[in-house]
Amino acid sequence: MRVERRGIRGSKRAIAAVLAATRSGTGIKTADIERLNATFRASLAPLVRRGRAIAHTEPLVTAGMWLVGCAYTFCGRHASLRFRAPAGACWKWQERTPAMAAGLTHHRWTMQELLGYQVPLPTWVAPKRRGRPPKRALQPAIDVAP
Repeated sequence: MRVERRGIRGSKRAIAAVLAATRSGTGIKTADIERLNATFRASLAPLVRRGRAIAHTEPLVTAGMWLVGCAYTFCGRHASLRFRAPAGACWKWQERTPAMAAGLTHHRWTMQELLGYQVPLPTWVAPKRRGRPPKRALQPAIDVAP
């Protein structure tokens, strides 16, 4: 039995560069993504294998995936991301969430914080006017003296 490594997207050099930049090891393991998939399946009823829950619409499942993903990233502690607490601390391990490990936040969020967070709207850009300009804009303004 042997393990065959194949790249589906990108070159081997590009994959190695991303792995080096993210400091995530020397290889990509299928077990890591399968563990994440199992978390999503356990958290969202329409994704359960052989389940009876019906995904009524695709936007509903997409919204659920975003919610589960955000809760996973900001609210859940992960044993693989913990590190030893400083000497003299009253606890042995300093636990972190993936968002804390990525430097996005300094504390573990509660579900209330996550659901109450107001995402800032993107800046509004006026739509580009297409087609021929209206006739009003083409006519010169006439100055009428009173």
